[in-house]
Amino acid sequence: MPQYVYEAMDPAGKAARGTITGNSLSEAGGELRRKGFIITNLREQEAEKVREEKARSFSLNLDDILAKVTRVKQDEVILFLNQLAAMITAGVSIVNALSILEKQSTNKRFKKILSAVRQDVEAGNSLSEAMVQFPKIFPQMITSLLRTGETSGLLDKAMVQVAHYMEERQVLKRQITSSAIYPAIVLLASLGVLYFMVSFVIPNMAPFLEMMGGDLPWNTKLLIYISDNISANLDKVGMVVGGLVAVVLMAYKIPQTRLLIDRYKIKIPLVGSIFQYGLIVSFAKTFSILISSGVSIVEALKCTRDTISNKALVGDLDKIIEKVLYGENISDPLLASRSFFPPMVGNMVKVGEETGFVDTSLLTVSGIYEKMLQLKIQRMTSLIEPILLIVMGGMVGFIAAALIGGIISSYKV
Repeated sequence: MPQYVYEAMDPAGKAARGTITGNSLSEAGGELRRKGFIITNLREQEAEKVREEKARSFSLNLDDILAKVTRVKQDEVILFLNQLAAMITAGVSIVNALSILEKQSTNKRFKKILSAVRQDVEAGNSLSEAMVQFPKIFPQMITSLLRTGETSGLLDKAMVQVAHYMEERQVLKRQITSSAIYPAIVLLASLGVLYFMVSFVIPNMAPFLEMMGGDLPWNTKLLIYISDNISANLDKVGMVVGGLVAVVLMAYKIPQTRLLIDRYKIKIPLVGSIFQYGLIVSFAKTFSILISSGVSIVEALKCTRDTISNKALVGDLDKIIEKVLYGENISDPLLASRSFFPPMVGNMVKVGEETGFVDTSLLTVSGIYEKMLQLKIQRMTSLIEPILLIVMGGMVGFIAAALIGGIISSYKV
């Protein structure tokens, strides 16, 4: 006999929920009414199961959507590696450690990734093999270091080394990014003030000055002319600016154009050397860590190449890898690649090859260029700030002088 789920008010006036059997929905309803229940909802139990299944399915779909749109931050990966290393050092098995960190994660996407990694490890794969399927979260450089750690029996130390390396890369990125933040804020604020003056203040004052009569100074006339043209063509100006931004963004997505931009942006005055030094530090530090961990030269070069975002440098590294495969030393193609690597880099690597300490030489190169990078950032910031203030101050001064001159001329009439 079918079962029905009911929601009702019992004879005492309290909310009640339960199941009742009956040959039909009307029979079950009649039985409840005879018992003094006031029915608010009555449905077959199978329908209830379908409803619950739909709700569960919706919840799962929502989780899948959140997992796809949620971004996994580098800080989360660094924390995960540090925690996993600590657990393994304490004697916790990899599977149990992954299970704990999976439950602990609040990032939907990262949780699903950790679940997949854990299942692969449970199936008999190594941790590095399980991570390979997620190259955007765990790049080849990470999996190569972990594979070396697994082979040597020092997986926990390899994890700490990877986490430390990623932290240093984060610091480097933040240094470069933060160097541009303050000048950008000053520039945007100044442009905002200029826009307000030209679009609102001057258009309101211009009729007053013209009504007063008199011969306005040339700078006042020029200011009114500029203001009138900007106000009349504001939509066109916006379209031109938006179009230029769109063209630049689209051009950067075309491989050939991006290659040109990446090759020549290291030659931009003031900021070009910052880009170049940042790339050298990243290359030298990554390559050094991989070699010191026992990764082969060719694999270390490939892993290092995959961490580089500059497509022109990636192309140069491909040529270096090809020459090393044909039996050349690393230093010779590095010395030949003058566009990104100054002679000092190749010469330091050459010394390392002769002494048998290439990793130490690369660390020295990384340290030297990291200091040079910090110095360049400080100099650029200290130079750009006064230039921006002088330029913006000059513009504001010109507007103020033009307005005051116009007012004085009007009162002379």
